[in-house]
Amino acid sequence: MDAFNWADLIEMEHDKAEFGACFLDPHTNELKPWGALFIKLGQAFGSFPLQPGVEAEFANALRASSRPAMTYLESGHSIGALIDAVPFADIAAVGAAMDAAMPEMLANIGALHSAWERSNVAALEALQAESPLGSIPTMRHAFFTARNENWARTIAARGPSEKRQLLVVGAMHLVGSDSLLETLSRCGLDARRVPS
Repeated sequence: MDAFNWADLIEMEHDKAEFGACFLDPHTNELKPWGALFIKLGQAFGSFPLQPGVEAEFANALRASSRPAMTYLESGHSIGALIDAVPFADIAAVGAAMDAAMPEMLANIGALHSAWERSNVAALEALQAESPLGSIPTMRHAFFTARNENWARTIAARGPSEKRQLLVVGAMHLVGSDSLLETLSRCGLDARRVPS
């Protein structure tokens, strides 16, 4: 909340409802295979005793104030298009990896939170590489690498701003050689980790 209060503008990855609308094939109105994966993942998270995430906290805080509405780094359609390009066999492999990881999912969420709290980049990288979304190369490219590249280009194209902006992305977008920070640096921006 300190970062929230510091910022003039809040920006997150994408509108979850808009992304959810991309789970259906617009031509057949049938659920896409990768859409089924994300629904299953959402149901799995929903079954755990977790506190509301930062998105919900910030959205509620913005609604309760007179501050500008939250904006997004990407549209739901842009991420949907990236995942649409993942071959069906790889979607099936992600599904199998997700099924295998379900028994340990709560422990993995705890490990992810612990690594994030301790700024343990090596642990976050290992968790990303072992995750269903990070372990299949085509899905990793679509879900992490390509999105980080798109976000970095969007941020770099804006140029300097007089307003303080808080960009909120998942921890796994901030680790590895294809992280958002590394990609921003390749775009010529000064992107550094703040010591904890």
